[in-house]
Amino acid sequence: MEFKDFGNIGYSAEGVLFWTSDERGIWVLLARRRMNSLLGSSYLFTIPTVQAKEGESPKAAAARAAHDELGLMPVVSDFKEFWEVEDKGVSMHLYAQRLSSAKKPKCRGSYADATWVLLSDDCVVEDTDSLLCDELKAFSSFVVKGERKVG
Repeated sequence: MEFKDFGNIGYSAEGVLFWTSDERGIWVLLARRRMNSLLGSSYLFTIPTVQAKEGESPKAAAARAAHDELGLMPVVSDFKEFWEVEDKGVSMHLYAQRLSSAKKPKCRGSYADATWVLLSDDCVVEDTDSLLCDELKAFSSFVVKGERKVG
């Protein structure tokens, strides 16, 4: 995604992508966010994020997003950054944290529910946008190939 599309607005988001693996592959935890419009509500899969508060580090904000939106308590020292953007008023930091098993979250706030999704080779997930696909591609490259990819 081209961040020039955001124009001159400021945008900041920090979040954690939880993942685990088994004999079938890599599983990622995605939440469905309610999107309200004049036509009603729809839902898109996403990685829960929040904006960092003044004086709050991106990692602390990402941990807060996991706790507030999914009811999970991440271990900040285990975070591995796989997505970082600092460009034209856009600031995004996404971290990955591996879990030993697929824990069931307790969604709240603007998230209807969350589910574990088997990561496909093309990183495409139904009912989402191109930004999540780009984020999942960066995550896949980071985990599978051991590379760090900037968004």
